[in-house]
Formats: sequence, C-alpha cells, structure tokens
Amino acid sequence: MEDLNKKIYIVGHTKPDLDAIASAFGYQKFKEGVGEYTYQAIRCDRVNAQTEWVFKKYNTPLPEYIPDISGMNVVLVDHTFPESRAKGWENANIIEVIDHHDVKLEDIIPQSITIRPCGSTTSLIAQKIFKNGVLLNRNIASILLSAILDDTLGLKSPTTIKLDREMVNKLNEIAQIEDLDEYSKILFEKKDIWHTLSPKEIIQEDLREVEINGNWFSISQVETMNNRELKKDQIVNELEVLNKEIPFNLRLVMLTDLLQKNCILLVVGKDIPLLEKILNQRVIDNALFLPNVVSRKKQILPIFQEIYSK
Repeated sequence: MEDLNKKIYIVGHTKPDLDAIASAFGYQKFKEGVGEYTYQAIRCDRVNAQTEWVFKKYNTPLPEYIPDISGMNVVLVDHTFPESRAKGWENANIIEVIDHHDVKLEDIIPQSITIRPCGSTTSLIAQKIFKNGVLLNRNIASILLSAILDDTLGLKSPTTIKLDREMVNKLNEIAQIEDLDEYSKILFEKKDIWHTLSPKEIIQEDLREVEINGNWFSISQVETMNNRELKKDQIVNELEVLNKEIPFNLRLVMLTDLLQKNCILLVVGKDIPLLEKILNQRVIDNALFLPNVVSRKKQILPIFQEIYSK
C-alpha cells in the first residue's frame, strides 16, 4: 500500500478551470525538475471541455482524479477559500498554498504560502520553473502557456500584470505558437459550451458565494464568445427559484463577452436598489450592461465590498 505520509499531492479547486489543472501539473514538473519526486498533481473534480482539449492536443494525460484528500499531504493551488477546496480538506495536512486570488486561510497554517496578485496561478509556477533553470519540453510549455492565456483573457484582463506577459513570452519561446491572439480565440471557443447546459448548470458551473458583514451575495461567471445568445430570461427565472430556496441579498450571473470585452449582469434580490445607486444605472428586466467589465475579481467584487463594508 502506498505511504501517504511520503507523497505530496498538488490539487486545484473544485469545478476546476484550466489554470487550476495546469498550475498543479506545472508544479509537479517544477518539483521533478529540482529533484523532488514525491509530488503528484491530482484533480478533485471533472475538468471542463477546454482543459480536456488542451491536454489532449499536447499529448499529455490529465492529472489523476482523486476526489477526497483526507489524510494526505497537500499543496493547494489556485484557491484558498474553504468552499473551493477538495472534499476531506479538514483532515488533510495542507503544507503549502500557491494562489493569485483573495486569501482566506484563517482555518489552516501552511508551512509555505505564495500569494501574488496576477493574472494566473500558472504564471507563478512558470516563474519558479524559469528562476530555477528547469527545462520544459514543447508540450508542457504549451499547456502552461494555454492556461495563462485563458485566465488572463489573452493578456487583456485587468488582472494581467507584467509577470504574466513575461511568462507568456518565455513559454512561447519553447511552445512556438505563431499567433497568440488567434490561439486565445481558439481557447475561448473550446469552453464556450453554455448552450448545452441548463440554466441551473450555467449558474452553478463557476459560482462564488460571498459574505460581507452578514450580507450574502453570489456571483456566477459565464465566459462566452457572444453573451447575447444566452437565454437570459431562463437564467433569471432560475436565479429567482434559488433565491426563494435560500434568500441572498443579491444573486448575480456575469455574462462576459470575451471578444467584445463587456458583460451583461443578470441580478435578483432585495438589494437591487443599492446596486443601482452605486453603479448609477437602472436594472431593467433584471439586467445591467457594463462595457469594459470582464473581471469578477477586479471589477465586480469590489462593488459589493463597497456596498456592504459601510
């Protein structure tokens, strides 16, 4: 039987995007490159169509599926919030955290923490790789490059910093992808499968629930090539159903158009007047149009911090 005390598992968040899977995969490759072979990338949930396509395109197996991390030594990548952690995290030994998001670690004390606001956790992993002179083959570099391009919306997200651009350039020296803008569009197309999902599945696919001073709100993000094609009325109806079951101050779905760089915000809840006041815009038919808004973390969450922190 395998000795779990010796092995260290690297895992991203539940409902993982490409960055969560690629950063775990990349960190294993980094550790192997510096002579540490006890690290293994895993995934705790099913992957999306885009992630499956990227790993298949570059002839690389996906990390092993292990849904429960109880009793394991674990590195968390691309998340810190308890609600995003794999099943059994309370009984795991979390030794390290690497992330580019907001931090919530009150309930764990890792030995090592790397948190830096940037566009992608994979950028932080790539930085470690290049800083330590670890060699990458073309397939590995292409996977890491794909993750950074996806998470930064082709380096156009407000979360993008100099580090992301530098890592993309370095990785592409190996990957040799000719047109990164065109490749980014292909990546976006591979995850634009929202028309195949029910309204409830759309809401739950990338859902974040947040509490500030006793006020609860949820924001689901949908990244699409055309946010006007989605069935908004059905999504709003499902939001109303969810809010009757468990009332939140606000429930929102952010329909992000990856090509036009804007979003339609669908919203239900008793605090719509507060949202209208802070945005100086009327909610019409449970919807708002926000030009040049694409980032939940940088552009939407701060609005609610302003509303509920007073």
